[in-house]
Amino acid sequence: MKYRLALVEYLNTLPFYEGMRLTGVDQELEVHRVVPSQCARMFKEEKVDISLCPVGALDEMPEHKIVGDYCIGADGPVGTVMLLSTVPLHHIKTVKLDPNSRTSNLLVQILAQRYWQTEWTYYDKENGIVPDACVMIGDNVFKEKANYPYQYDLAGAWKELTGLPMVFAVWIAKPEVSNEPILKINDSFKAGMEYVKSNENHLQQWQVDYLQRSISYPLDDNKKRALAMFRSWIGHLQLSFAP
Repeated sequence: MKYRLALVEYLNTLPFYEGMRLTGVDQELEVHRVVPSQCARMFKEEKVDISLCPVGALDEMPEHKIVGDYCIGADGPVGTVMLLSTVPLHHIKTVKLDPNSRTSNLLVQILAQRYWQTEWTYYDKENGIVPDACVMIGDNVFKEKANYPYQYDLAGAWKELTGLPMVFAVWIAKPEVSNEPILKINDSFKAGMEYVKSNENHLQQWQVDYLQRSISYPLDDNKKRALAMFRSWIGHLQLSFAP
């Protein structure tokens, strides 16, 4: 059986998709590289069997198991999950959310309530109003952050609030998926990280530094604790969305 797999297309997943290419796993699986929200949607609609799923969407997924030894996480500032603002933090009144990342949108609301202790109005779609700040994730941050004088790293703020790393996405699979493809994903990641460390990686130095220092991949006990805390706090959010 050829399992179907959804994988985020951002730079932070390079060790996975390069590892799959190097090990040939991409020929054994049907791999879809898409934005985070689409990873969740494809699993929910049963279009894939395995997904690198944003943790903010886990409670909406059909029956699944969290699998594998690795995730997308950060143990401190990550640089690609940001609140970018035209005004200082406590002058912010309106925030535009990122349409591609429910996890980051939930995270900024948790931080606003529990860490920054402020109330903002959130927009989840274009409505003609220019917001004071916006949530931005992934490769877009590299392109756009210079346009904003005030920049707040959401993973760094989470670490300061909780003392724990932040988990953005975990591998999930349908209950009937065997362990074989999961082990191959683990091995692919190891091969991908060896590629990142090698002299043959064709990467810029800032990309190597980002993958080795900013992203934290092992799904260890601290990340599991952080994941449980994040999911618990989601249930206590008091949300304020603009019409």
